[in-house]
Amino acid sequence: MNPFHYKKDIQKIIERYLFGKATAEEILFVEEYYKFLGKAEDDLSSGNVDEIQKLEEENFKAIQQKIASFKKSKTISFYRYASAAAILILIGSGFYFFLKTDSISKTSNLTVNKHLDVLPGTDKAILTLADGSKIVLDEKTSANISDKDGIKITKTKDGQLVYTVLNRENFDKKNVSYNTIQTPKGGQYQVILPDGTKVWLNAASSLKYPEAFVGNQRSVVLTGEAYFEVAKNKAMPFHVKSLNQDVEVLGTHFNINGYMDDEIIKTTLLEGSVKVSNLKSTRILKPGEQAVAGLSGNSAIRLVTDVDTDDETAWKNGLFQFNDSDLKIILSQLERWYDIKIDYSSIPNKRYNGMVPRKSKLSEVLKMLEKTGNIRFELKENRQLKVLPENQ
Repeated sequence: MNPFHYKKDIQKIIERYLFGKATAEEILFVEEYYKFLGKAEDDLSSGNVDEIQKLEEENFKAIQQKIASFKKSKTISFYRYASAAAILILIGSGFYFFLKTDSISKTSNLTVNKHLDVLPGTDKAILTLADGSKIVLDEKTSANISDKDGIKITKTKDGQLVYTVLNRENFDKKNVSYNTIQTPKGGQYQVILPDGTKVWLNAASSLKYPEAFVGNQRSVVLTGEAYFEVAKNKAMPFHVKSLNQDVEVLGTHFNINGYMDDEIIKTTLLEGSVKVSNLKSTRILKPGEQAVAGLSGNSAIRLVTDVDTDDETAWKNGLFQFNDSDLKIILSQLERWYDIKIDYSSIPNKRYNGMVPRKSKLSEVLKMLEKTGNIRFELKENRQLKVLPENQ
């Protein structure tokens, strides 16, 4: 059985559970499976994979009998993690994690003073207006930000920056001004552009855009990561320029991840159609496909089909979600969201599958990572996180 099919099915159930969207049968499944895992965890320290699998078999049969409404095909897909990995779920703490490992440590050895713990990121950003003035966007910012030259800028209670064009006659190609919204590490924000396009901006990212779209195309510039729901306008295609790449759309939903330290740029399509171009090549994406290229414009665009779009957009829905992800990639995400410094000098070669709510404290996420065994973290006062050698 393919362990990733198993993972994807159960991840979707857990995600619906965490956000209160699970059916009665799914809630029952999660709670019954959690009871089993509570018993199984007592045997994890022994490292006896055969015994753990045997216990899982016996308990899962009981769960199958109790949840008769589950379809047979889906229920069986939950049955076994083919790579003999341990499965840990801590629903009470808001965690769900698949941990691929050969040995599991029951206790966490996290070296962190509780007074040094780091809270998760929040809705915050800095808006730079055309005249160079800067406005801090957070919960304290007033609702009415600007109302001049035919453009009204407001902030909603739930952290959205909204542009409203009051008088289009004031604008032409020559006098359009640009604004920039920038999120720091530990911040995220949403902006509704003058054409109605919605943009979710991840941590350590920025978006430059005109106060009003004029002419025969709409164009914005992205640094970092953002999710777009582009308002349809066939007469005025929408362009996202990011590093050496251009994405052209008419109206669609897609995600662009182009952090410099990740060394690649990924464009993932959820709905509609987009054209991704750089100096080397051009690709037309269909829903569920992804364009991957190096940061250099001379890097050919590689097409990836059958992408798990939930993994790519989990951040927008308040989750860290990993699909056989390298520990270094995971730590880079934590670095941006918790505004910490990572010491990458001794990162072990470990991979993870699972999800954790982004609202979790840093220590809670690190403790789950430590459950894999043979790994420890140390968080210092200067917010520097270090992976300790396995023999310490």
